[in-house]
Amino acid sequence: MTRYLLRVFRAALVTSLGVGGGIGLLIMIIVLTNKNEPNAFHYGLMAGLTIGGIFALFTIAVLLPLDLSAHVFLSKGRYHQIWDLEQTREIEVTGTGKQVLHAARQALLVVPYVTRVSDDVEHMITRAASGPSWRSGGEEMEVELNCQAENQWQVKIVSRPRSKNVVFDYGKNFENVETWLGQFDTLLKESKA
Repeated sequence: MTRYLLRVFRAALVTSLGVGGGIGLLIMIIVLTNKNEPNAFHYGLMAGLTIGGIFALFTIAVLLPLDLSAHVFLSKGRYHQIWDLEQTREIEVTGTGKQVLHAARQALLVVPYVTRVSDDVEHMITRAASGPSWRSGGEEMEVELNCQAENQWQVKIVSRPRSKNVVFDYGKNFENVETWLGQFDTLLKESKA
């Protein structure tokens, strides 16, 4: 939760300085060119801080409730890592390597907006990339299979944003992992039957 609040603070700061800096520079240039005022820097600074702060508050006031409601709605009572951008789940399953790898790959194809899936059969890793949606600029997913014993597998699924600068994902990575888990379980049961 602390990392989530720090991401929100970072978003407010970057938005405030980005928009405010641009507006402040514009005001300073206008005041200098039109009136040749010696206090142009002060006027630009005050206008930039004021407008940037208002824009940051407005942005956080709109985006934060959307992100919070998406996380809480999607979690449906399962709050495991819900506030983290990178979602990870580990499960243990039984089945042959071929069945588990096939189910993992097919389950990745069902995740919304997946554009490509690739397999590294030697290391038993399947990777997928999803395209942009209204909630995010895209995610990277990775399924790693580790053999524990004969026909016993530890499966680890990770979904993370493509960019490190993402602040809000509106529950997209959480939804990716939960969708994959549901489909993987169904496909593995069907392949065993």
